[in-house]
Amino acid sequence: MAWTKNIGAGSSSHGGGRARRSSDDSDEEARVRKCPTSHYAEIEEEEEESEEEGEKEEEEEVEEFAGYSLEARKKKKKVQKLSAPLGMRMVRSVPKKDKHYVAVDYKTMASNAYDELCLTLAFHGRSQRTAFDPRFWKLEHQDIYESICLLPRSHMCSPHKHIDIPFIVKNEMKLGQGVVDIIEAKGLKGIMKFKQDWNEEAIIQFYATCFFAKDKARTVHWMTGGERLSCTFERFAELLGLNGAEGYSIHSHAANGIALQPKALAPLYPPGHASKVIGTSTAMIPKYAFLFKCLTWTLVPKSGDYVSVQNFAIDLMLEMAILDRKLNVADFIFHEIRLASYSQGHSLPYGHFIEAMIEDAFEPSIQLDCSHKVWSPRFDNKKKAPMPVVAPPSIPVISPPSRFEKFMAKAQRSIFNMCKFNAQEVVNHNKLAYDRVKVYKDRLRALGDTQVSDDEAPPALALPVLPEFTFPEVGYEDYFAETPAHADDEDDDTGDE
Repeated sequence: MAWTKNIGAGSSSHGGGRARRSSDDSDEEARVRKCPTSHYAEIEEEEEESEEEGEKEEEEEVEEFAGYSLEARKKKKKVQKLSAPLGMRMVRSVPKKDKHYVAVDYKTMASNAYDELCLTLAFHGRSQRTAFDPRFWKLEHQDIYESICLLPRSHMCSPHKHIDIPFIVKNEMKLGQGVVDIIEAKGLKGIMKFKQDWNEEAIIQFYATCFFAKDKARTVHWMTGGERLSCTFERFAELLGLNGAEGYSIHSHAANGIALQPKALAPLYPPGHASKVIGTSTAMIPKYAFLFKCLTWTLVPKSGDYVSVQNFAIDLMLEMAILDRKLNVADFIFHEIRLASYSQGHSLPYGHFIEAMIEDAFEPSIQLDCSHKVWSPRFDNKKKAPMPVVAPPSIPVISPPSRFEKFMAKAQRSIFNMCKFNAQEVVNHNKLAYDRVKVYKDRLRALGDTQVSDDEAPPALALPVLPEFTFPEVGYEDYFAETPAHADDEDDDTGDE
């Protein structure tokens, strides 16, 4: 872990409503929190004059593209800086270990056993420190960090965006009538507008070291850098601008702590829907389908499948249909962070909410490398080209058979009947041969011959009597005569040529 400036001795509390560090640390542990100076690196701080000169250079560079050209607008947007302030830079690295220590791969551990392990990794109070790396308190923490939190993923932290509420209010009729009423009735407006950039490495370290205590204050403990930090649920709700003491708690009312099944979402679909679409957001009533999109960027983040509704997102969506009951949003987020800490491979969610706790409890500022961008739906205003009018297929006109076609039909029928006649003759011949052999053997047996072989199996029964058939032996020239003798063949003369 590398830092861009020294932490210093630090203090046991920050005051001013900031979340407190663990107060039971001894003087020796307080000195350990500093971590050896070899794990920190000092870099030069940017002076105010150099910052002002850099801003002037950027403004002059943009002014060179003055006017209403598209290039000037793109250049101006490109030079905008990230809103994160300068501060300590947290660098991701493999934890330091003793050369004789063999790290445990918690990725392969059974999920039940891993859940029990997470419930016992308490490091607050006077817990003894066993980790080799100063960023962690126990060996289990640094092994979890290496084997689970550092796994390659498409998104290390789940993507989050804050919602453009004024845009939704303005375009409610296009998005789904009733969406704004649900957002206000469930108390989601403030949390959807909540904006906070975050540091990815700080979030990874949080999930590797966090422990949710079962005290009355519902305190969560974790480590940032080399310091042990903590935050109560009440303070967490206050940081998000929420009231954690009121509203319906989804996780507390879940039967045995298990989420509902997808079939419970049936009331959110239009009448006559197919049962196979239950559990997907695309087939929902428009206002609920759009609301689920908003929730996937805020309360139930997804980094892959953005359509299926799973786990406690099912309970959350079902709660959206009950307008006369306010939702305890802070409690839902706090529980989801706790459940995510038990995960063994998914993306790490709620980075912006966790960063709010870290900044409140950690005195040195941290460079924020993940920007919390805004999300607003897009509309396709392009007029679609009208579909080309396709003429219905014409019904083919079937002309009566010509004289040649009639002749060939009769000839084929005659050939088929002739083959059947030959088959009948073969059957008759086999039956006659069998009868003769049987009569001959019977005579030998009557004369006392004992070396006569057994009778063979009788042949198959004879074919049924076939109808008579005829073949045009004479007069077949009439079939090829091109004379208009028959009225129904007049239209076939042209096709026969």
